[in-house]
Amino acid sequence: MAEPTRPPARTVSLRRALRRAVVPGVVGILLAMAIRSLVILVLAVGLHPQLIQLERAADAARDAHDAMLEERAALRAFLATGDETFLTPYLDGVQRVAAADDDLVVALGREGELLPEFLALTERQRAWHEGWAAPAVERVRAEGVGSIDELSVALLDGDRVFAAYQDADARLRQDIATQLDAGTGRFWAVLGLSTVAVLLVGLLSIVALSWGRRRVARQVVAPVSELTAAVERVARGDLSGRVATASPVRELRGLAAGVSAMTSALAERAQTATDREQELVRRSDRLHHVLDLSRELSESLSLRYTSSRLIGAVEELSGAVRVELWLHQHERHVLVRYDPDGADAGVALDVAELVGDDATGAADAVEVGVGAVGRAARYGRAIPLDERRAAGGLDLPQRGVAIPMVIGARVIGVLTLEAAQGTYLDLDLLDAFILQGASALQAARLHGEVEERSRRDALTGLGNRRQFDADLATNVARAARYRRPLALALIDLDHFKRINDTYGHARGDEVLQDVAGLVVEEIRDVDTAYRYGGEELCVLMPETDEADAAEVVERLRRRVAESFAWATDPTVTLSVGVAELGDDADSAALLEEADRALYEAKRAGRNRVERAAAAPVA
Repeated sequence: MAEPTRPPARTVSLRRALRRAVVPGVVGILLAMAIRSLVILVLAVGLHPQLIQLERAADAARDAHDAMLEERAALRAFLATGDETFLTPYLDGVQRVAAADDDLVVALGREGELLPEFLALTERQRAWHEGWAAPAVERVRAEGVGSIDELSVALLDGDRVFAAYQDADARLRQDIATQLDAGTGRFWAVLGLSTVAVLLVGLLSIVALSWGRRRVARQVVAPVSELTAAVERVARGDLSGRVATASPVRELRGLAAGVSAMTSALAERAQTATDREQELVRRSDRLHHVLDLSRELSESLSLRYTSSRLIGAVEELSGAVRVELWLHQHERHVLVRYDPDGADAGVALDVAELVGDDATGAADAVEVGVGAVGRAARYGRAIPLDERRAAGGLDLPQRGVAIPMVIGARVIGVLTLEAAQGTYLDLDLLDAFILQGASALQAARLHGEVEERSRRDALTGLGNRRQFDADLATNVARAARYRRPLALALIDLDHFKRINDTYGHARGDEVLQDVAGLVVEEIRDVDTAYRYGGEELCVLMPETDEADAAEVVERLRRRVAESFAWATDPTVTLSVGVAELGDDADSAALLEEADRALYEAKRAGRNRVERAAAAPVA
């Protein structure tokens, strides 16, 4: 930092310093200015305005002539073709001629001797426009394009009128040029004489100013250079120096103090700008991160993946220690907490699957309109989790909030966010991200529902043949890999055709549905039931050998036989064939063995369970 320089004991004002330096040359300058002013006055009052007006008149006359030529060319084309598009340049030319004539009136206002020629020119223009051009246009519009002879006669007549216009135009332009040349000569003569006089006075002024220059350089220029260097340092970003000067000029000393103050103020503002820039960078990085997270949400149609990414992203963006996702089940008017890390998260899309049929009484379900979660779903707006404290001014939504996920006017779910003790949620940019998340979540949910329906039998709700084939391959591969048992039971409803014929097809469908329900109730959680085709069902039993599988389906057979007391002839019974996967891990062989055992059960009288190991080989 530069040390301040002690100012001189005696100071003067900048005005006085400059007056001392320049007074010797001021007289000469004033004299030269007086001469120059007199000349300028003569030129400005007398010659120059006249020259300007004559130049404008020449330009206007030339513009009017060019416009008339364009009119003539366009009109000849229109008369020859009848094409209305040629009238556009013609009409534009008419407007340009009128504008140029107006400029001529203004420019020739002081040139009275040229007005008669101008009036003659406008008369020739009017004769061509009104006497020939306009009638020719109307005639073609009314009668169409005439013969070549008629066109030739019309064009010759127009050329005659136009030639008269050109003669008047040439005379006017020639007179304007003549007067312009004469005025220009007078202008340069006066200007030359005045220049010589000014040069003589200027030589005297140079001598006087040379002395004053050295004085100004010492008292003004050198200090100003110091100030300039200081300003350049500031421009380069060096805001650390202070400025002082030894000049006796008070204004320069004050300017030095002002530059020092400005430097300090700029340093403070630069620091503020740096802080703001860092904040903008942080917000920009955060926004880019939000966009990246939004794109990640659209990468998968898996409800588990999308929900997990959504919850994780909301936790990251908001700083929440706990985020929960509640899915809205519109048919039941409840919201169900969905855990993407739960065992059934990949397939549970229905409230009944998540919390059972009594969803409104479950701990993980709330009714719409009840509590902060339910109210957020009903009103479609964020609700503080602790509404009593928020209403009393003791809490803020940033401590805990339920935010609805809305698509259009439909609430598809609610996110609850809770901040850590003593902290607040960062809800900036969260609304846009949750809107994107709602779209991704709805897409994943709908995809899951469609995928699930494509693998379910519409009548029984069991897995269909497509699902069975996929699960069979998976279970066989797993059993073979880990050398674990796998059993398959093929189930056939006895005399199902007679049931349909006797009790009706509607009652037959009910029987098939009821039997499917009993199958689901009797098998274990690890077992899976399918509708194999028609009245045939099947059950895959992992970790089960043939004997244990036979016990399970035997219980099922007895329960079915006891559950349809109304069916007397025929009765509702089952025939079941059970087989276990062999050492060859052949799924086709497993199906064949189970089918063989089923055939043996039917052959032996139906309403029984047969094991493949006990069934005779055909």
